[in-house]
Amino acid sequence: MEFQGLHHVAIKTSDLGKTLDFYCGILGLEVEERFYDSGEESEIVFLSLGNTRLDVIAPHRPEEKEINFSPSFHLALATSNVEETYEELMEKGINFTLPPTESGGFKYAYFSGPMGETLEIVERRGGFSD
Repeated sequence: MEFQGLHHVAIKTSDLGKTLDFYCGILGLEVEERFYDSGEESEIVFLSLGNTRLDVIAPHRPEEKEINFSPSFHLALATSNVEETYEELMEKGINFTLPPTESGGFKYAYFSGPMGETLEIVERRGGFSD
């Protein structure tokens, strides 16, 4: 058995429009594919994210609309320059919960997405290769 990589990471949303406005309008991701999954009874939107995808799931069943992210859950978005990305996002109205910080060969900062999910921008400063 050999895996070829990570295909996608999925997040659930109770407001697809707000979520797409954030990830596409503010962060600049592009819709790769969009469809209704009758088995999951959900709208599915794949957003391109480098060599992987972010799968946004908007359930239609009322009992699945509650969103709870684990405190340890976060999406880490790789960037070549955390300071520049931080400034760009600040100009777009993003409030950071942790400003740019350096530790363990990384520079990173945290902010929240529209459903309360934690996002990180991260830059490799040294150490093992990506």
